[in-house]
Amino acid sequence: MARVSIERRLLITTACLFLVIGTVLALTVGAYARRAADEAFDRVLTASVLSIADTVSFEDGAVTVDIPYSAFAILGTSRLNRVFYKVTAPDGSLVTGSPVLGLDLPFAQDQALQLYDAVYRGDPVRVAAVQRYRAADTAAGTGGWIGIMVAETREARQELARQLTINGMLPAAAIALISGGLILAAVRSAFSPLRLIEGDLRARRPSELSPIDREVPIEISALVSALNEFMDRLGSVLDGVKRVTADAAHQLRTPLAAIQAQAEVGLDEAEDPRVKRRLTRIHENARSAGLLANMLLSDATTIHRIETQVRELVDLCGTTEDALQMLRAESAYGSLMRSVTLDMVDRPLMVKAEPIALREMVRNIIENAFIHAPGEVCIRLHAREGVVVLQVMDRGPGIPDSAKNLVFQRFARTDIQRPGTGLGLAIAKDVAVAFDGSIGIIDRDGGGAVIEVKLPMAARDEKT
Repeated sequence: MARVSIERRLLITTACLFLVIGTVLALTVGAYARRAADEAFDRVLTASVLSIADTVSFEDGAVTVDIPYSAFAILGTSRLNRVFYKVTAPDGSLVTGSPVLGLDLPFAQDQALQLYDAVYRGDPVRVAAVQRYRAADTAAGTGGWIGIMVAETREARQELARQLTINGMLPAAAIALISGGLILAAVRSAFSPLRLIEGDLRARRPSELSPIDREVPIEISALVSALNEFMDRLGSVLDGVKRVTADAAHQLRTPLAAIQAQAEVGLDEAEDPRVKRRLTRIHENARSAGLLANMLLSDATTIHRIETQVRELVDLCGTTEDALQMLRAESAYGSLMRSVTLDMVDRPLMVKAEPIALREMVRNIIENAFIHAPGEVCIRLHAREGVVVLQVMDRGPGIPDSAKNLVFQRFARTDIQRPGTGLGLAIAKDVAVAFDGSIGIIDRDGGGAVIEVKLPMAARDEKT
């Protein structure tokens, strides 16, 4: 299903509205420009025909006309126009001018000025016509109506109308562009609170469900309130799940430890091979269940500390030594600790983190190597380009490329034949990401795997 952009829809609607308004405005301005051009040129045309009409008379019974130079000088101000004229006697005969001009136009026998649109030799023209009554001299008898007609082509009118339209539309176009830019800025400004909320949510850690504490417009306050209520309900549910998990893990640890101890005692006392096999299975299952309970409790404790405890400057070298000391105290890993080599710089490597959660991350990575790749384990700590790098390297069977991302998921295991819970590396990833770092797996030269953690280095004098 295609995603709908409200911002894009608003901008498209605004553009369509501007297009409709612009079209109506262009038609209106064009009509006004044509009318204004006609009025201006009609006045000139009228002045020309009237100046000719004032010169007509009868002399010796014949119509005479003395066309003044100014009559055509006025019309000749535009080089685009072509001018035609015609003077007719009372009997309709041609006195001077074009014989075919205005043949299709009626003549009213009065002195009123008439303006017509006509066609002359295939070109549209504007015609001004007027009649003047002149009395004949005493020798020639009666007089009559003399017709005067002047026409001009419309090129100059059309050019003036075009210029007026352009001059009228240019400010409107400039205003439309400025308005469009302001509307675009206003729309983006109106949606900026949503982008800020989106950025705030994306920047959060996966487990952070605190309310959105940001000033927002009234229109989206209901949405923010609904999000806060949803996160509050979700946080309550997750807290309940974590409490149940932690309580269950804590309650299971004691009976599981007792079962494991009783199985060990039974193995020492049993003589029947079948009984020993059964007790061995009970011991292994109790040990696996106890390990799972410990990891669940560690997971709940670690997440709680990440969410609630204040971060401080921690020396990752000292944290790694503390994690090794904890593993050394556990009987299950006593023999494996002799195969561990520690390679680190002789200066503190400071990171900003929560100490207990950071120690659990290191402990889980080392314990994962003990469980899945017993043997030589090398722990290397160094810094490069402002990043503290922790590498736990083993000589085990390695991890296929297809499973390198899978092992960081909860309860995911690549080898179900070996003991383990599928939680150790998942907890380590949560801690690394929470402290703005990363974790990954690379192949070790000569065989084996390298779990590599990168954390931003902090200055020793940096404030917590």
